[in-house]
Amino acid sequence: MVSAPDATDSAPSATASLERYLDRISLRDSLIHAWAHLDPDLAQAQARKCDAEPPRSALHGVPIGVKDIIDTADQPTAYGTPLWAGHRPEDDADVVARLCDAGAVILGKTATTEFATYRPCATRNPHNPDHTPGGSSSGSAAAVADGQVPVALGTQTAGSVLRPGSYCGVFTLKPTFGRWPFDGVLPVALSFDTVGAFARHPVWLGELDQILTRQRAAVALPATDRLRVGVLQPPWSDRATPTAAGALRRFVAGLSELGAQRIDIEVPSELADLDEAHTLIMAAEAATALTGRLHREGRSQLSDQLAAFLDAGRSATPNEIQRARAVVQATSRFAATALRDVDVLVTLAATGEAPEGLASTGDPVFNKLASVTGLPAVGLPVGVGAAGLPLGVQLIGPAHADHALVRIATCLTDRAGLTARCPLPEEQ
Repeated sequence: MVSAPDATDSAPSATASLERYLDRISLRDSLIHAWAHLDPDLAQAQARKCDAEPPRSALHGVPIGVKDIIDTADQPTAYGTPLWAGHRPEDDADVVARLCDAGAVILGKTATTEFATYRPCATRNPHNPDHTPGGSSSGSAAAVADGQVPVALGTQTAGSVLRPGSYCGVFTLKPTFGRWPFDGVLPVALSFDTVGAFARHPVWLGELDQILTRQRAAVALPATDRLRVGVLQPPWSDRATPTAAGALRRFVAGLSELGAQRIDIEVPSELADLDEAHTLIMAAEAATALTGRLHREGRSQLSDQLAAFLDAGRSATPNEIQRARAVVQATSRFAATALRDVDVLVTLAATGEAPEGLASTGDPVFNKLASVTGLPAVGLPVGVGAAGLPLGVQLIGPAHADHALVRIATCLTDRAGLTARCPLPEEQ
């Protein structure tokens, strides 16, 4: 029996630590299918190099998974589609280059949905392989949750970091829009696209932010016992399951017991169309952004769902797009006003537990406010639901409060016990 490594383990060397993760992958990934590409020899060479030099950062020698829409020069980047199987970019994405400069070990490429959109990949939820891990950063969430890697990069355009993090029971950071570099990452809808991360402990998210941020701006937040917490009451709250709604209530009650002040914030009914507005803008931008990626064999190998999505984007009228952008702008104004009266906003990170089956990656409706406003959000696991699968909440803060949000998540995890990590599934 191979035990799963953990962020708190003390390994004698980068090489020894890597071997434990590779053993875990060998034991489990034939069931989970979290990886699009692995090159153990390459990872071992990186680890040996780390062992032979002084530490460059807190992530020196730490294995990291990279979503397969983020370019890597020494590993394939296939964007989750056979159209680009075996594709080797000429350069690393900026985020990968920064991690390599910091001494991290790029363990491999994690599986993603087709062009980071809708068609699921083969990845399964480690807590129950009959359920989705979420998407589009499916492999990153599942690999971290299953103890196959301590940290992984993903991306979010709608809910592709926060939602799979919730479904898989791990910590996530969707940074402030533009805070982490995006060069070398597949664009889907550049108005919203953001590189994000998954970790088994929030301290890793803070270390990533230190290495990857392009902007040293930092917004401080009060300590947990002085925090003003705005609990969002959105028009889409009826899409949450009763168990998820109950988990959110318990989480907020726990914050109140620590001294935080609760303030309920009604989301205006005019924002009820946010889900559809975001989807329309995303479709219109994806129809342009992905056109150049389809030149090899055109539409013949696209899923019907993606083809229809791109067609909808191409056929959207200027009036429709302008109306959708007006909803997005109203959402940004609402969030800015709300954050004048509170320090953080809290809401669910997903509608509930991961749905059964692999035909869908779930509903991202609770993630779209953070995506369209560009505000940072930290996702935290808060227990399990009726089916025994993880539930999660998110804390949304002002722009560039990323590090402060991670500090709060770390405090709640290590000291308050409100968001202890969901346990690893039984090894099979």
